Amino acid sequence: MSGALWRDVQKHRHFYYFVAPFFVLFAVFGLYPLLFSLLLSFAKWDGLTSMKWVGLGNFSIMLDDEIFLESLWNTLIIGLLYIPPMLIFAFLLAMALNTTWLTARSFLRASIFLPCVTPMVVIAIVFGLLLSPERGLLNYALAKIGIGPIGWLSDMRWSKVSVAMLVLWRWTGYNMVLMLAGLQGITPDYYEAAAVDGATGPRQMWHVTLPLMRPTFLFCFILSLIGTVYMFDEVFVLTKGGPGTSSTNFGLFLFNVSFNDFRFGYASCIAYTVSAAVLIVSLILNRLRLRSQT
Repeated sequence: MSGALWRDVQKHRHFYYFVAPFFVLFAVFGLYPLLFSLLLSFAKWDGLTSMKWVGLGNFSIMLDDEIFLESLWNTLIIGLLYIPPMLIFAFLLAMALNTTWLTARSFLRASIFLPCVTPMVVIAIVFGLLLSPERGLLNYALAKIGIGPIGWLSDMRWSKVSVAMLVLWRWTGYNMVLMLAGLQGITPDYYEAAAVDGATGPRQMWHVTLPLMRPTFLFCFILSLIGTVYMFDEVFVLTKGGPGTSSTNFGLFLFNVSFNDFRFGYASCIAYTVSAAVLIVSLILNRLRLRSQT
């Protein structure tokens, strides 16, 4: 460090004292665990015995782990089941709540957002009753139209659908708020210019609203992608990954490997691998968005 720079630091040292606690806490509780888990991904460790260096052994095990591959497949299916309809519903709700003629907009926005802050214990009880095969409200409604009872939580074919319905109900309001912020960020000048050119409501939606909402859609999709990969609460309280491993997603699989099997090295390995894959997909999507705007 040069003398001039050191003198400048000494002169403004009081400001550095104020920001120092953040960097100290980040180094202890953020940076150190991040680097330690990276080192751990190349080792075998159960938290009690001494750490054993295995190199790429954990990565080799990961490629042959059928339950890990099944958890990735389950994660993909759950994401496909709820992300597209969630984004569509969130956008439609945001469009409705962005209108000026709608009354009680604040109450409706709060009501739709409420599931995001509802405790998971309450959600588990409600959905357990809703999806009960004998006394569930959903099966009762299906019986009225001649459809037999469905084992939403006990049938391997429907367990992922049950998780997707819970996630759809819980997080649509959150994405609705983001969509609403994106809509309110569009200046009226665009619509006025489109009206001058003769564009009606549907054409304004297609040629003005949707193109300008593309960054918001991408942001919501990336958040949903990350949330789907590391989803834990919803799966754990509703199905616990069952029946069998039919609804075990990556988040629950990572939890089981870490805190049930105590394979911390292998858990770090798969966590870093999947995180790198999510990062690459996010960067590709962002690059495609930027290229489409040029």
